[in-house]
Amino acid sequence: MVKIMRKTFSLLLLFVFVGIMVNSVWAGSRVKIDVKTVLASQQSTFFDPRLSGLIEELRSVFRYTSYRLLSEDRLILGIGETGNVVLPGRRILRVTPIGIRGNRAELRLVILRKKNKIFQTVIRLRNHGSITVGGPRHQKEGHLLLNISNSF
Repeated sequence: MVKIMRKTFSLLLLFVFVGIMVNSVWAGSRVKIDVKTVLASQQSTFFDPRLSGLIEELRSVFRYTSYRLLSEDRLILGIGETGNVVLPGRRILRVTPIGIRGNRAELRLVILRKKNKIFQTVIRLRNHGSITVGGPRHQKEGHLLLNISNSF
């Protein structure tokens, strides 16, 4: 009986130790996040050559005739850490990695304008994956699109 209790206790300690190590690795993980801010409009048929890798995705999802890259930003954030990207129109995109589960990072996205939330969502991206999110209207020209990619 004592042998069985020792084995059970040892096994329990091993699981606790492995759990602590896994949580420590996740807690110390850094997520590299790239944000491309794109102006999409119907004003012309311009395709920014810097978006050549995204044109097919943009055309298949969105119905605009013009795509212009406005900015590219890179954030390197720990889990729970928030980074900001300045967007046109006095807006701010706040990105917070919430966690990593398997091969996916969970990111909270919030767009603020004058301290008011105008957009909020949570996305899950595969490692080295990307997604394009339709954003707010920009002046009279069109809409902002945010292409977000990550690696960890």
